[in-house]
Amino acid sequence: MQTTDAVPGAKRPSTTAIIRSSIASSGLRSLYTGLSASIMRQMSYSLVRLGAYEKMKAQLSQDGKASTTRLLLAACAAGGLGGVAGNPAGMSHLRQNYSVSIADKEQTLY
Repeated sequence: MQTTDAVPGAKRPSTTAIIRSSIASSGLRSLYTGLSASIMRQMSYSLVRLGAYEKMKAQLSQDGKASTTRLLLAACAAGGLGGVAGNPAGMSHLRQNYSVSIADKEQTLY
């Protein structure tokens, strides 16, 4: 829906309309376009974020219970590291989904 061309004054297509159109033009498998890259992005982001946070939390809790402020900063840093780790897969996901909406000869067929 984000890659469809918006016509000024025209009603935007609904999610159901997009799904029906996708299945009609490319088959049921078209609903899974970009799924592998999406899963790869989520796994890389989540694993790095959780692993980094647990490691930082363990370091901060060596002398007793860590303060909420320090844990919040650790969570922010872990989220940033996860974002950096997941970004290449996120870009791949965007490219896979966008390549469906361009002409066949210009597609890269990931």
